[in-house]
Amino acid sequence: MMSLSHIDPARIPGGLPSLNALRAFVAAGRHLSFTRAADELHVTQGAVSRLVKQLEEDLGVSLFSRGPRGLELTEAGGAYLPPLTEAFERMLAATKLIMRSTRPANRLAITMLPTFAMRWFMPRLADFHQLNPEIAVDVTSADRPVDFASEPVDVGIQYGSGNWSAELHAEFLFPETVTLVASPALLKSKALRKPDDVKRHVLLTHSTRPEAWAEWFASAGLKGSAGKGPAFEHFFMSIEAAVNGLGLALVPDFFVVQELRDGRLVEPLPEFRLRRPGGYYLLCLKGREREPAIRGFRNWLFS
Repeated sequence: MMSLSHIDPARIPGGLPSLNALRAFVAAGRHLSFTRAADELHVTQGAVSRLVKQLEEDLGVSLFSRGPRGLELTEAGGAYLPPLTEAFERMLAATKLIMRSTRPANRLAITMLPTFAMRWFMPRLADFHQLNPEIAVDVTSADRPVDFASEPVDVGIQYGSGNWSAELHAEFLFPETVTLVASPALLKSKALRKPDDVKRHVLLTHSTRPEAWAEWFASAGLKGSAGKGPAFEHFFMSIEAAVNGLGLALVPDFFVVQELRDGRLVEPLPEFRLRRPGGYYLLCLKGREREPAIRGFRNWLFS
């Protein structure tokens, strides 16, 4: 791999190129496209091209070439891109860290899955505030892994198997037990009295738990594969689809307490509830669990 030691910093005033030129190069190098780099940086393609050209002139080397498949990194560009990418990632992480450190100690940024936030946490938030009036919470939702080291988040409640990063403090909250639910109107038109009757229905799928119906079939002793019905990104979408009679849904039992209570959904096969292998965990960076606001939130969760 080419060394960058031959580049003379004296060629550049101050020893470093402009930050904008470096950002343009990193974006173009990542995408191998000036157009997509321009979209990412919210500038024109011409602006990216000019910034990269100026950077090449400042360094005295070519960073890109045009090949048969389009834009390609030169040997110098390939050597330059990884350390610059790492440098920008570290600057971003440091910026988010300082933003988090300047937040008041009694303000807690919490992230959790969207349906968990809507169906479990929000109904209990008033109780938390009553018991912890000194702690203000900022709640965000995310259905992806959160980087607690670089994102402005203090604690999270996430679903997983327990195989968390070594940098995280993780505590198990409770398991996920799913139950089959349907609208009463749907079952009036198409009965569901035994597990095999499920095969006659549309099966609503959760896109992040695509294996759930296969697991339920196996636990109920059903042969054959579960048919693929409409898929939904979030449980609250599956629940609403089931309420409106679109099909059968497999959802965590604590998400549908109200719908079962008021009769908008029924549980036709309660004896076939399925405890899934994963569960819900409280997460934060190791060492931060001792901070007063996080400790207060943790104690409330486990009370």
